[in-house]
Amino acid sequence: MKNRRSRLLLAGLLLVSMLGRAQDPLVTRCASTERDSVRLLKNPALRNLRMRSESAIQGYLRSNAGARTAASEVITIPVVVHVVHNRADNVIGGAGNGNISDAQIQSQIDVLNEDYGNTSGYKGFYTDSLAVDTGIRFKLVSVVRTYNTTSQFSPITDADDLANISPAWFTNRYLNIWVTRLNDRYLGTSQFPVVTELNDRTAGLATSENEETDALTDGVIIDFRYFGRNSDAITSRIYNLGRTTTHEVGHWLGLIHIWGDSTCGTDYCDDTPTANTKNETTDVSCSPVYSQCRPNVITRNMTENYMDYSPDVCMSIFTNDQKERMHAVLALSPRRAKMVEYSRFSTSELMVEIYPNPVGETLTANVFTPNFESYTVSVYNQKGQKVTADAVNRAYLNVKNFPSGLYYYKVTTADKTITKRFVVR
Repeated sequence: MKNRRSRLLLAGLLLVSMLGRAQDPLVTRCASTERDSVRLLKNPALRNLRMRSESAIQGYLRSNAGARTAASEVITIPVVVHVVHNRADNVIGGAGNGNISDAQIQSQIDVLNEDYGNTSGYKGFYTDSLAVDTGIRFKLVSVVRTYNTTSQFSPITDADDLANISPAWFTNRYLNIWVTRLNDRYLGTSQFPVVTELNDRTAGLATSENEETDALTDGVIIDFRYFGRNSDAITSRIYNLGRTTTHEVGHWLGLIHIWGDSTCGTDYCDDTPTANTKNETTDVSCSPVYSQCRPNVITRNMTENYMDYSPDVCMSIFTNDQKERMHAVLALSPRRAKMVEYSRFSTSELMVEIYPNPVGETLTANVFTPNFESYTVSVYNQKGQKVTADAVNRAYLNVKNFPSGLYYYKVTTADKTITKRFVVR
């Protein structure tokens, strides 16, 4: 009789859980998995790389090897927001306007810092016991506004188009966020990082990519109607506090959905309870959800976790294992590691590095400016003639059509100038 009562109780909990998860058929929070599948189709070798053994990271973390962050260190990630809109008159702000206001953009940066700093304010079932400050912060560096006649973009297939319309600032220096109107019912997407090592904190990620193309789209894409908070442009009562961007930046830092994108799957973080599936619900009362992933064992889902699909008001947690995973990715992903390296610079000097030199096709520039100040690039030939239009924050220069010879790459800020020479073969 006791076993029968227990089974009935388990069944009741699961029934209540399912009844509380009415789905909104019109939107899906995240397209990152689908976008990643497209990358896998283009490069099938990535799938085999993601199935390799994942054991080496524990030794890496235990030995404090590489660029693992000290417990007291806070990493600040500079953010560039690309607003791609179809407002021909360039009016900023207001309901239904994709050319969102500066206030809406700043509100999203505030949300990121609150969420990654464990100061969101919401207290869920697991918040007090498992929520941590990730030691990651965000600084808005620039807003780039670009008019384009396209009414909406696919978060799965149009990353290249967005990057062509509003080119990324150097993706090993900045987190680029494109804000526009998306189709296909999705709220946002992001590009997963690649890492130099697969292990139990970087599981599910790739170790190689098409560097030339993937570097140009490395970032996050968010529908403007779900970006930030307290704005007339935000239309949802479910996803209205900026947590879609928090979620997508989590992917950009290597986190996986808390249910592991499969029934009772894994996100490779031991301190997140195994979940049967995503918490895609319109229930803003944050009712508990339960899973049965082992016989006769029911566990409470961590619906408060930012890597679930819960309503924004119900979210409040990154766990310590998620924090460790993000910092491992910041150490092992080449572009993320370079970003961390630059974030630690304290010099007040302008620094410029260009390579390869001599160059035949694409010249790359690493430019460091104090406080992430914008800079202008001018390119001259030996006669002192300007050979390209000036460009703000140029990171790449296509020289395929340049005649062979000596050129000058001039970088200018408000009060500093550095000129570097390069040779086109």
